[in-house]
Amino acid sequence: MSETNHPYGDRGSQNYPGSGYPGHDSGPYGHSAFPPASSAGPLGSAPSGPASGSPVDPAAPPTSADPAPPGPWAASAPSAPGASAGSQGAQALSASQVGTALRRFGIGNPIPTFVIGALAYIVALGAALVVIVSAVLAILTLDTGGAAGDVTDPLGGSASPSGAGGWRGIVGLVGIPFQLVSLASFGSYGLELNLGFLGHATMSFRGMPLLITVAMVATAFFAARLLQRRWGTGRWGSNGVLGALLWSGISGLAVAIFAVIATRVTAFAVEEESFGMSISMHSAGVDMFFGTWVLIALPLFLGHIAGMQKPSWWPLVADLAAAPRLVLVHALAFAVPVWILLAAGGAITMIAEGEGRSVLGLLLALPLWGLNGLALLPGLGMLAVPLHLTLQGGVEDFGVERTDEFLWFFDLPWYAWIPLVLIALLIPAVVSLLWHRDREIETGNILALVASWVALPFAYFGGSIVLLALVWTSAQAQVGMAGDLVASVGLAPWIPLVAFFLGLLVEVLARFGAPFVDRFVPGMLVNWFRRSARARRASPGA
Repeated sequence: MSETNHPYGDRGSQNYPGSGYPGHDSGPYGHSAFPPASSAGPLGSAPSGPASGSPVDPAAPPTSADPAPPGPWAASAPSAPGASAGSQGAQALSASQVGTALRRFGIGNPIPTFVIGALAYIVALGAALVVIVSAVLAILTLDTGGAAGDVTDPLGGSASPSGAGGWRGIVGLVGIPFQLVSLASFGSYGLELNLGFLGHATMSFRGMPLLITVAMVATAFFAARLLQRRWGTGRWGSNGVLGALLWSGISGLAVAIFAVIATRVTAFAVEEESFGMSISMHSAGVDMFFGTWVLIALPLFLGHIAGMQKPSWWPLVADLAAAPRLVLVHALAFAVPVWILLAAGGAITMIAEGEGRSVLGLLLALPLWGLNGLALLPGLGMLAVPLHLTLQGGVEDFGVERTDEFLWFFDLPWYAWIPLVLIALLIPAVVSLLWHRDREIETGNILALVASWVALPFAYFGGSIVLLALVWTSAQAQVGMAGDLVASVGLAPWIPLVAFFLGLLVEVLARFGAPFVDRFVPGMLVNWFRRSARARRASPGA
Protein backbone atom coordinates (compact mmCIF):
# COMPACT_ATOMS: atom_id res chain seq x y z
CA MET A 1 0.00 0.00 0.00
CA SER A 2 1.40 3.39 -1.00
CA GLU A 3 2.30 6.21 1.43
CA THR A 4 -0.65 8.33 0.41
CA ASN A 5 -2.98 5.64 1.58
CA HIS A 6 -1.39 5.83 5.09
CA PRO A 7 -1.97 9.48 6.00
CA TYR A 8 -0.62 9.20 9.50
CA GLY A 9 2.20 6.72 8.95
CA ASP A 10 3.58 4.40 11.61
CA ARG A 11 2.95 6.15 14.94
CA GLY A 12 4.75 3.45 16.80
CA SER A 13 8.04 3.86 15.02
CA GLN A 14 10.75 5.66 16.98
CA ASN A 15 12.24 6.86 13.72
CA TYR A 16 9.12 8.86 12.84
CA PRO A 17 9.81 12.51 13.63
CA GLY A 18 6.56 13.12 15.43
CA SER A 19 6.35 9.69 17.06
CA GLY A 20 2.64 10.36 17.63
CA TYR A 21 3.26 13.46 19.79
CA PRO A 22 2.00 16.93 18.97
CA GLY A 23 4.55 19.42 17.80
CA HIS A 24 6.60 16.98 15.74
CA ASP A 25 6.77 19.42 12.86
CA SER A 26 9.17 21.62 14.75
CA GLY A 27 11.52 19.03 16.15
CA PRO A 28 15.08 19.81 17.10
CA TYR A 29 16.27 19.03 13.59
CA GLY A 30 13.60 20.87 11.70
CA HIS A 31 10.69 19.63 9.71
CA SER A 32 11.36 16.24 8.02
CA ALA A 33 15.07 16.50 8.88
CA PHE A 34 17.31 13.58 9.64
CA PRO A 35 19.26 13.59 12.89
CA PRO A 36 23.02 13.71 12.52
CA ALA A 37 24.76 10.41 11.95
CA SER A 38 26.63 10.70 15.23
CA SER A 39 23.42 10.96 17.19
CA ALA A 40 22.45 7.89 19.05
CA GLY A 41 19.02 6.48 18.60
CA PRO A 42 16.71 5.50 21.37
CA LEU A 43 18.63 2.24 21.81
CA GLY A 44 22.05 3.78 21.63
CA SER A 45 22.69 3.20 17.89
CA ALA A 46 22.40 5.58 15.02
CA PRO A 47 19.23 5.10 12.98
CA SER A 48 19.82 3.41 9.71
CA GLY A 49 18.45 4.75 6.46
CA PRO A 50 17.97 2.97 3.17
CA ALA A 51 21.11 2.15 1.34
CA SER A 52 21.90 3.96 -1.83
CA GLY A 53 20.36 2.29 -4.78
CA SER A 54 18.42 -0.29 -2.72
CA PRO A 55 14.80 -0.80 -3.72
CA VAL A 56 12.10 0.61 -1.56
CA ASP A 57 9.14 -1.60 -0.73
CA PRO A 58 5.94 0.31 -1.59
CA ALA A 59 4.06 -1.56 1.08
CA ALA A 60 6.57 -0.69 3.78
CA PRO A 61 5.54 1.83 6.40
CA PRO A 62 6.92 5.31 6.02
CA THR A 63 10.19 6.12 7.69
CA SER A 64 11.75 9.36 8.84
CA ALA A 65 12.94 9.91 5.30
CA ASP A 66 9.32 9.99 4.11
CA PRO A 67 7.39 11.64 6.93
CA ALA A 68 3.65 11.24 6.92
CA PRO A 69 1.39 14.30 6.88
CA PRO A 70 0.72 15.66 10.37
CA GLY A 71 -2.30 14.47 12.24
CA PRO A 72 -5.23 16.80 12.97
CA TRP A 73 -4.09 17.19 16.63
CA ALA A 74 -0.55 18.18 15.75
CA ALA A 75 0.51 21.77 16.42
CA SER A 76 1.39 23.91 13.45
CA ALA A 77 4.86 25.28 13.11
CA PRO A 78 5.35 28.85 14.35
CA SER A 79 5.43 31.41 11.63
CA ALA A 80 8.63 33.23 10.90
CA PRO A 81 9.10 36.83 12.15
CA GLY A 82 8.99 38.09 8.59
CA ALA A 83 5.58 36.52 8.08
CA SER A 84 4.18 38.29 11.20
CA ALA A 85 5.52 41.64 10.03
CA GLY A 86 4.02 41.02 6.62
CA SER A 87 0.64 40.27 8.19
CA GLN A 88 0.74 43.51 10.20
CA GLY A 89 1.71 45.40 7.09
CA ALA A 90 -1.22 43.88 5.24
CA GLN A 91 -3.58 44.93 8.03
CA ALA A 92 -2.19 48.48 8.03
CA LEU A 93 -2.50 48.58 4.27
CA SER A 94 -6.07 47.39 4.56
CA ALA A 95 -6.92 50.14 7.10
CA SER A 96 -5.29 52.70 4.83
CA GLN A 97 -7.34 51.43 1.91
CA VAL A 98 -10.54 51.65 3.98
CA GLY A 99 -9.73 55.25 4.95
CA THR A 100 -9.07 56.14 1.32
CA ALA A 101 -12.33 54.52 0.26
CA LEU A 102 -14.29 56.41 2.92
CA ARG A 103 -12.74 59.72 1.86
CA ARG A 104 -13.95 59.08 -1.67
CA PHE A 105 -17.47 59.24 -0.23
CA GLY A 106 -16.65 62.37 1.79
CA ILE A 107 -16.29 60.61 5.15
CA GLY A 108 -13.18 61.85 6.93
CA ASN A 109 -11.90 62.40 10.45
CA PRO A 110 -14.78 62.63 12.99
CA ILE A 111 -12.76 63.79 16.01
CA PRO A 112 -12.81 67.58 15.28
CA THR A 113 -16.58 67.52 14.82
CA PHE A 114 -17.01 65.64 18.11
CA VAL A 115 -14.77 68.15 19.89
CA ILE A 116 -16.75 71.10 18.52
CA GLY A 117 -20.03 69.52 19.66
CA ALA A 118 -18.67 69.15 23.20
CA LEU A 119 -17.25 72.69 23.07
CA ALA A 120 -20.65 74.11 22.11
CA TYR A 121 -22.24 72.49 25.16
CA ILE A 122 -19.45 73.77 27.43
CA VAL A 123 -19.94 77.30 26.07
CA ALA A 124 -23.66 76.96 26.79
CA LEU A 125 -22.85 76.05 30.40
CA GLY A 126 -20.67 79.16 30.59
CA ALA A 127 -23.53 81.29 29.28
CA ALA A 128 -25.79 79.70 31.90
CA LEU A 129 -23.38 80.81 34.62
CA VAL A 130 -23.55 84.37 33.25
CA VAL A 131 -27.36 84.22 33.41
CA ILE A 132 -27.25 82.94 37.00
CA VAL A 133 -24.85 85.66 38.13
CA SER A 134 -26.93 88.39 36.47
CA ALA A 135 -30.11 87.09 38.11
CA VAL A 136 -28.46 87.00 41.55
CA LEU A 137 -27.15 90.53 41.16
CA ALA A 138 -30.56 91.74 40.06
CA ILE A 139 -32.20 90.12 43.11
CA LEU A 140 -29.68 91.76 45.43
CA THR A 141 -30.75 95.19 44.17
CA LEU A 142 -34.37 94.60 45.14
CA ASP A 143 -35.68 96.18 48.34
CA THR A 144 -36.61 93.02 50.27
CA GLY A 145 -36.59 94.52 53.75
CA GLY A 146 -36.08 91.80 56.32
CA ALA A 147 -36.83 89.01 53.87
CA ALA A 148 -33.12 88.53 53.29
CA GLY A 149 -32.45 87.74 56.94
CA ASP A 150 -32.35 84.31 58.43
CA VAL A 151 -33.07 81.67 55.81
CA THR A 152 -34.79 78.53 56.99
CA ASP A 153 -36.14 75.48 55.30
CA PRO A 154 -39.81 76.01 54.32
CA LEU A 155 -40.55 72.67 55.98
CA GLY A 156 -39.47 74.06 59.33
CA GLY A 157 -35.99 72.61 59.54
CA SER A 158 -32.58 74.05 59.10
CA ALA A 159 -31.25 74.98 55.68
CA SER A 160 -27.94 73.39 56.60
CA PRO A 161 -26.81 70.69 54.17
CA SER A 162 -26.41 68.31 57.10
CA GLY A 163 -30.16 67.77 57.25
CA ALA A 164 -32.02 64.96 55.56
CA GLY A 165 -31.62 65.21 51.83
CA GLY A 166 -29.25 68.16 52.20
CA TRP A 167 -26.71 66.70 49.83
CA ARG A 168 -29.40 66.39 47.18
CA GLY A 169 -30.11 70.07 47.58
CA ILE A 170 -26.44 70.89 47.05
CA VAL A 171 -26.33 68.71 43.94
CA GLY A 172 -29.41 70.51 42.69
CA LEU A 173 -27.78 73.90 43.19
CA VAL A 174 -24.63 72.77 41.38
CA GLY A 175 -26.78 71.42 38.58
CA ILE A 176 -28.65 74.69 37.90
CA PRO A 177 -26.47 75.46 34.84
CA PHE A 178 -27.39 72.06 33.37
CA GLN A 179 -31.06 72.76 34.01
CA LEU A 180 -30.82 76.15 32.28
CA VAL A 181 -29.06 74.67 29.25
CA SER A 182 -31.83 72.07 29.09
CA LEU A 183 -34.40 74.84 29.28
CA ALA A 184 -32.59 76.64 26.45
CA SER A 185 -32.86 73.47 24.35
CA PHE A 186 -36.68 73.41 24.16
CA GLY A 187 -36.95 71.70 27.53
CA SER A 188 -39.55 72.41 30.19
CA TYR A 189 -38.74 72.88 33.86
CA GLY A 190 -41.06 70.74 35.95
CA LEU A 191 -41.74 70.87 39.67
CA GLU A 192 -43.46 68.11 41.63
CA LEU A 193 -44.53 68.91 45.18
CA ASN A 194 -45.94 66.27 47.50
CA LEU A 195 -47.62 67.90 50.48
CA GLY A 196 -48.54 64.69 52.26
CA PHE A 197 -52.16 64.72 53.39
CA LEU A 198 -52.59 68.19 51.86
CA GLY A 199 -52.37 66.79 48.35
CA HIS A 200 -50.11 66.93 45.33
CA ALA A 201 -49.06 69.87 43.14
CA THR A 202 -47.27 70.05 39.81
CA MET A 203 -45.97 73.08 37.96
CA SER A 204 -44.06 73.46 34.72
CA PHE A 205 -42.44 76.32 32.88
CA ARG A 206 -41.34 76.45 29.27
CA GLY A 207 -39.29 79.41 28.10
CA MET A 208 -35.90 79.60 26.43
CA PRO A 209 -33.14 81.81 27.86
CA LEU A 210 -31.99 82.79 24.39
CA LEU A 211 -28.53 83.94 25.46
CA ILE A 212 -27.68 80.29 26.20
CA THR A 213 -29.32 79.04 23.00
CA VAL A 214 -27.53 81.59 20.82
CA ALA A 215 -24.17 80.87 22.49
CA MET A 216 -24.48 77.13 21.86
CA VAL A 217 -25.70 77.40 18.27
CA ALA A 218 -23.22 80.12 17.28
CA THR A 219 -20.26 78.18 18.72
CA ALA A 220 -21.21 75.02 16.84
CA PHE A 221 -21.75 76.82 13.52
CA PHE A 222 -18.75 79.15 13.44
CA ALA A 223 -16.30 76.59 14.84
CA ALA A 224 -17.41 74.00 12.26
CA ARG A 225 -17.11 76.56 9.46
CA LEU A 226 -13.64 77.57 10.62
CA LEU A 227 -12.58 73.94 10.79
CA GLN A 228 -13.87 73.21 7.30
CA ARG A 229 -12.27 76.28 5.75
CA ARG A 230 -8.80 75.87 7.24
CA TRP A 231 -8.40 72.13 7.58
CA GLY A 232 -11.21 70.76 5.43
CA THR A 233 -8.86 68.98 3.01
CA GLY A 234 -6.11 68.09 5.48
CA ARG A 235 -5.55 65.47 8.10
CA TRP A 236 -8.04 66.98 10.54
CA GLY A 237 -10.88 67.34 8.10
CA SER A 238 -11.44 65.69 4.73
CA ASN A 239 -15.20 65.56 5.29
CA GLY A 240 -17.62 66.07 2.47
CA VAL A 241 -21.38 66.43 2.67
CA LEU A 242 -21.93 62.82 3.73
CA GLY A 243 -19.21 62.94 6.38
CA ALA A 244 -20.48 66.26 7.73
CA LEU A 245 -24.01 64.86 7.98
CA LEU A 246 -22.88 61.63 9.65
CA TRP A 247 -20.45 63.05 12.20
CA SER A 248 -22.64 66.07 13.01
CA GLY A 249 -25.58 63.79 13.75
CA ILE A 250 -23.51 61.49 15.94
CA SER A 251 -21.93 64.43 17.77
CA GLY A 252 -25.33 65.95 18.48
CA LEU A 253 -26.67 62.59 19.65
CA ALA A 254 -23.75 62.08 22.04
CA VAL A 255 -24.18 65.56 23.54
CA ALA A 256 -27.93 65.02 23.88
CA ILE A 257 -27.44 61.73 25.74
CA PHE A 258 -24.93 63.33 28.09
CA ALA A 259 -27.23 66.32 28.64
CA VAL A 260 -30.19 64.14 29.60
CA ILE A 261 -28.11 62.12 32.07
CA ALA A 262 -26.46 65.20 33.61
CA THR A 263 -29.78 67.05 33.88
CA ARG A 264 -31.51 64.12 35.54
CA VAL A 265 -28.65 63.38 37.93
CA THR A 266 -28.44 67.01 39.07
CA ALA A 267 -32.18 67.32 39.67
CA PHE A 268 -33.08 69.31 42.76
CA ALA A 269 -34.80 66.94 45.18
CA VAL A 270 -35.55 67.31 48.90
CA GLU A 271 -37.59 64.92 51.00
CA GLU A 272 -38.86 65.33 54.55
CA GLU A 273 -39.85 61.88 55.74
CA SER A 274 -41.27 62.99 59.08
CA PHE A 275 -44.00 65.01 57.35
CA GLY A 276 -44.22 62.91 54.18
CA MET A 277 -43.32 65.91 52.05
CA SER A 278 -41.02 66.00 49.02
CA ILE A 279 -40.08 68.34 46.22
CA SER A 280 -38.40 67.52 42.90
CA MET A 281 -37.41 69.91 40.13
CA HIS A 282 -35.67 69.14 36.83
CA SER A 283 -35.95 69.80 33.11
CA ALA A 284 -34.89 66.42 31.71
CA GLY A 285 -37.24 64.95 29.16
CA VAL A 286 -37.81 63.86 25.60
CA ASP A 287 -38.31 67.44 24.44
CA MET A 288 -34.89 68.63 25.65
CA PHE A 289 -33.23 65.46 24.31
CA PHE A 290 -34.36 66.08 20.74
CA GLY A 291 -33.92 69.83 21.18
CA THR A 292 -30.28 69.43 22.22
CA TRP A 293 -29.69 66.97 19.39
CA VAL A 294 -31.02 69.43 16.80
CA LEU A 295 -29.37 72.53 18.27
CA ILE A 296 -25.96 70.82 18.17
CA ALA A 297 -26.18 68.67 15.03
CA LEU A 298 -27.85 71.17 12.68
CA PRO A 299 -25.40 74.09 13.26
CA LEU A 300 -22.47 71.67 12.96
CA PHE A 301 -23.72 70.40 9.63
CA LEU A 302 -24.52 73.87 8.28
CA GLY A 303 -21.12 75.13 9.43
CA HIS A 304 -19.37 72.35 7.50
CA ILE A 305 -21.44 73.13 4.41
CA ALA A 306 -20.72 76.85 4.68
CA GLY A 307 -16.99 76.19 4.86
CA MET A 308 -16.78 73.80 1.92
CA GLN A 309 -15.58 74.74 -1.51
CA LYS A 310 -18.66 75.31 -3.61
CA PRO A 311 -19.29 73.25 -6.77
CA SER A 312 -19.51 74.76 -10.23
CA TRP A 313 -23.33 74.73 -10.22
CA TRP A 314 -23.54 76.62 -6.93
CA PRO A 315 -24.34 80.05 -8.50
CA LEU A 316 -27.61 78.55 -9.77
CA VAL A 317 -28.88 78.06 -6.21
CA ALA A 318 -26.73 80.58 -4.30
CA ASP A 319 -29.80 82.67 -3.44
CA LEU A 320 -31.22 79.77 -1.41
CA ALA A 321 -28.21 79.95 0.90
CA ALA A 322 -28.03 83.75 1.02
CA ALA A 323 -31.73 84.27 1.79
CA PRO A 324 -31.62 83.12 5.47
CA ARG A 325 -28.77 85.55 6.10
CA LEU A 326 -30.85 88.39 4.70
CA VAL A 327 -33.75 87.40 6.95
CA LEU A 328 -31.46 87.59 9.97
CA VAL A 329 -30.08 90.96 8.86
CA HIS A 330 -33.62 92.26 8.36
CA ALA A 331 -34.72 91.13 11.82
CA LEU A 332 -31.70 92.63 13.58
CA ALA A 333 -31.78 95.87 11.57
CA PHE A 334 -35.31 96.45 12.80
CA ALA A 335 -35.20 95.00 16.31
CA VAL A 336 -31.97 96.54 17.61
CA PRO A 337 -32.85 100.26 17.15
CA VAL A 338 -36.43 99.71 18.29
CA TRP A 339 -35.21 97.82 21.38
CA ILE A 340 -32.81 100.65 22.24
CA LEU A 341 -35.61 103.22 21.93
CA LEU A 342 -37.95 101.16 24.09
CA ALA A 343 -35.29 100.51 26.73
CA ALA A 344 -34.22 104.15 26.87
CA GLY A 345 -37.77 105.46 26.99
CA GLY A 346 -38.81 102.95 29.63
CA ALA A 347 -35.77 103.69 31.80
CA ILE A 348 -36.36 107.45 31.65
CA THR A 349 -40.01 106.98 32.57
CA MET A 350 -39.19 104.70 35.54
CA ILE A 351 -36.52 107.07 36.84
CA ALA A 352 -38.95 109.97 36.59
CA GLU A 353 -41.43 107.97 38.68
CA GLY A 354 -38.81 107.23 41.33
CA GLU A 355 -38.15 103.64 40.30
CA GLY A 356 -34.43 104.01 39.65
CA ARG A 357 -33.59 100.94 41.75
CA SER A 358 -35.79 98.82 39.50
CA VAL A 359 -33.99 100.16 36.43
CA LEU A 360 -30.68 99.02 37.90
CA GLY A 361 -32.11 95.57 38.54
CA LEU A 362 -33.37 95.30 34.95
CA LEU A 363 -30.00 96.33 33.57
CA LEU A 364 -28.19 93.75 35.69
CA ALA A 365 -30.65 91.08 34.56
CA LEU A 366 -30.12 91.93 30.89
CA PRO A 367 -28.52 88.54 30.05
CA LEU A 368 -31.67 86.89 31.37
CA TRP A 369 -34.30 88.75 29.37
CA GLY A 370 -32.52 90.96 26.81
CA LEU A 371 -32.44 88.60 23.82
CA ASN A 372 -35.95 87.32 24.55
CA GLY A 373 -37.32 90.85 24.39
CA LEU A 374 -35.30 91.51 21.24
CA ALA A 375 -36.74 88.38 19.57
CA LEU A 376 -40.33 89.55 20.11
CA LEU A 377 -39.83 92.79 18.18
CA PRO A 378 -39.48 91.45 14.60
CA GLY A 379 -43.02 90.10 14.85
CA LEU A 380 -44.34 93.49 15.90
CA GLY A 381 -42.30 95.03 13.09
CA MET A 382 -44.46 93.24 10.52
CA LEU A 383 -47.28 95.56 11.76
CA ALA A 384 -49.80 92.74 11.32
CA VAL A 385 -48.54 90.35 13.98
CA PRO A 386 -49.36 91.14 17.62
CA LEU A 387 -48.33 89.45 20.84
CA HIS A 388 -50.85 86.86 22.02
CA LEU A 389 -51.51 86.71 25.77
CA THR A 390 -53.64 83.94 27.30
CA LEU A 391 -54.61 83.04 30.86
CA GLN A 392 -56.92 80.06 31.18
CA GLY A 393 -58.03 77.39 33.61
CA GLY A 394 -59.40 77.84 37.08
CA VAL A 395 -57.95 81.32 37.30
CA GLU A 396 -60.71 82.58 39.60
CA ASP A 397 -59.37 80.40 42.41
CA PHE A 398 -56.05 82.22 42.09
CA GLY A 399 -57.60 85.69 42.20
CA VAL A 400 -57.09 86.60 38.52
CA GLU A 401 -59.31 86.86 35.47
CA ARG A 402 -59.31 84.89 32.25
CA THR A 403 -57.40 86.59 29.46
CA ASP A 404 -57.19 85.99 25.74
CA GLU A 405 -56.10 89.18 24.05
CA PHE A 406 -53.62 90.59 21.56
CA LEU A 407 -51.08 93.34 22.14
CA TRP A 408 -50.56 95.40 18.96
CA PHE A 409 -47.79 97.84 18.23
CA PHE A 410 -50.09 100.83 18.79
CA ASP A 411 -50.71 99.63 22.36
CA LEU A 412 -47.15 100.70 23.16
CA PRO A 413 -46.38 104.26 24.34
CA TRP A 414 -46.40 106.86 21.59
CA TYR A 415 -42.65 107.42 21.83
CA ALA A 416 -42.22 103.73 21.00
CA TRP A 417 -44.77 102.88 18.33
CA ILE A 418 -44.21 105.94 16.10
CA PRO A 419 -40.48 105.17 15.55
CA LEU A 420 -41.42 101.47 15.30
CA VAL A 421 -43.72 102.12 12.35
CA LEU A 422 -41.22 104.37 10.57
CA ILE A 423 -38.38 101.86 10.94
CA ALA A 424 -40.66 98.98 9.91
CA LEU A 425 -41.49 100.77 6.64
CA LEU A 426 -37.89 101.76 5.93
CA ILE A 427 -36.06 98.50 6.58
CA PRO A 428 -37.54 96.47 3.66
CA ALA A 429 -36.24 99.07 1.21
CA VAL A 430 -32.80 99.00 2.86
CA VAL A 431 -32.41 95.22 2.81
CA SER A 432 -33.59 95.10 -0.80
CA LEU A 433 -30.45 97.10 -1.69
CA LEU A 434 -28.34 94.44 0.03
CA TRP A 435 -30.13 91.73 -1.90
CA HIS A 436 -29.67 93.50 -5.23
CA ARG A 437 -25.99 94.47 -5.03
CA ASP A 438 -23.69 92.01 -6.88
CA ARG A 439 -26.54 89.60 -7.52
CA GLU A 440 -26.25 87.43 -10.62
CA ILE A 441 -29.14 85.41 -12.04
CA GLU A 442 -28.70 82.90 -14.85
CA THR A 443 -31.59 84.04 -16.99
CA GLY A 444 -31.24 81.10 -19.36
CA ASN A 445 -31.57 78.48 -16.63
CA ILE A 446 -35.01 77.60 -15.32
CA LEU A 447 -33.62 76.28 -12.02
CA ALA A 448 -31.81 79.55 -11.34
CA LEU A 449 -34.92 81.58 -12.17
CA VAL A 450 -37.15 79.55 -9.87
CA ALA A 451 -34.60 79.63 -7.04
CA SER A 452 -34.20 83.40 -7.33
CA TRP A 453 -37.96 83.97 -6.92
CA VAL A 454 -38.73 81.49 -4.12
CA ALA A 455 -35.60 82.01 -2.01
CA LEU A 456 -36.73 85.05 -0.02
CA PRO A 457 -40.42 84.18 0.52
CA PHE A 458 -39.59 80.71 1.79
CA ALA A 459 -36.68 81.97 3.90
CA TYR A 460 -38.94 84.52 5.60
CA PHE A 461 -41.57 81.82 6.07
CA GLY A 462 -39.12 79.38 7.66
CA GLY A 463 -37.46 82.06 9.76
CA SER A 464 -40.80 83.11 11.22
CA ILE A 465 -41.55 79.53 12.27
CA VAL A 466 -38.20 79.38 14.07
CA LEU A 467 -38.95 82.73 15.73
CA LEU A 468 -42.39 81.51 16.76
CA ALA A 469 -40.83 78.51 18.52
CA LEU A 470 -38.04 80.48 20.20
CA VAL A 471 -40.17 83.16 21.86
CA TRP A 472 -43.04 80.96 23.03
CA THR A 473 -43.28 81.03 26.82
CA SER A 474 -45.83 79.16 28.91
CA ALA A 475 -46.47 78.17 32.51
CA GLN A 476 -48.86 75.61 33.92
CA ALA A 477 -49.85 74.76 37.49
CA GLN A 478 -52.10 72.11 39.01
CA VAL A 479 -52.62 72.49 42.73
CA GLY A 480 -54.73 69.72 44.22
CA MET A 481 -58.34 70.77 44.71
CA ALA A 482 -57.61 74.36 43.64
CA GLY A 483 -57.65 73.40 39.96
CA ASP A 484 -55.22 74.34 37.23
CA LEU A 485 -53.82 77.49 35.69
CA VAL A 486 -52.31 77.93 32.23
CA ALA A 487 -50.59 81.13 31.07
CA SER A 488 -48.77 81.73 27.79
CA VAL A 489 -47.30 84.55 25.75
CA GLY A 490 -46.01 84.47 22.20
CA LEU A 491 -46.42 85.86 18.73
CA ALA A 492 -49.66 85.42 16.84
CA PRO A 493 -49.79 82.10 14.96
CA TRP A 494 -50.35 83.71 11.55
CA ILE A 495 -46.85 85.23 11.49
CA PRO A 496 -45.53 82.71 8.87
CA LEU A 497 -48.15 83.84 6.34
CA VAL A 498 -47.34 87.53 6.89
CA ALA A 499 -43.62 86.82 6.70
CA PHE A 500 -44.03 84.99 3.38
CA PHE A 501 -45.54 88.06 1.73
CA LEU A 502 -42.97 90.31 3.39
CA GLY A 503 -40.23 88.26 1.74
CA LEU A 504 -42.02 88.54 -1.59
CA LEU A 505 -42.20 92.33 -1.13
CA VAL A 506 -38.44 92.55 -0.53
CA GLU A 507 -37.83 90.45 -3.67
CA VAL A 508 -39.99 92.76 -5.78
CA LEU A 509 -38.27 95.86 -4.39
CA ALA A 510 -34.85 94.34 -5.11
CA ARG A 511 -35.76 93.60 -8.74
CA PHE A 512 -37.71 96.70 -9.71
CA GLY A 513 -36.79 99.42 -7.23
CA ALA A 514 -33.24 98.89 -6.04
CA PRO A 515 -31.61 99.24 -9.52
CA PHE A 516 -32.67 102.90 -9.67
CA VAL A 517 -31.00 103.91 -6.41
CA ASP A 518 -28.17 101.38 -6.23
CA ARG A 519 -25.73 103.72 -7.95
CA PHE A 520 -26.15 106.29 -5.17
CA VAL A 521 -25.42 103.85 -2.31
CA PRO A 522 -21.79 103.75 -1.09
CA GLY A 523 -20.20 100.34 -1.56
CA MET A 524 -19.04 100.09 2.05
CA LEU A 525 -22.70 99.98 3.17
CA VAL A 526 -23.83 97.07 1.01
CA ASN A 527 -20.81 95.27 -0.46
CA TRP A 528 -20.25 93.16 2.67
CA PHE A 529 -23.35 91.05 2.18
CA ARG A 530 -22.22 89.11 -0.93
CA ARG A 531 -18.50 89.35 -0.21
CA SER A 532 -17.86 85.59 -0.44
CA ALA A 533 -19.74 85.29 -3.73
CA ARG A 534 -17.76 88.17 -5.19
CA ALA A 535 -14.47 86.59 -4.06
CA ARG A 536 -15.51 83.26 -5.56
CA ARG A 537 -16.20 84.87 -8.93
CA ALA A 538 -12.84 86.66 -8.83
CA SER A 539 -10.85 83.48 -8.10
CA PRO A 540 -8.79 82.08 -11.01
CA GLY A 541 -10.71 78.79 -11.10
CA ALA A 542 -14.11 80.47 -11.28
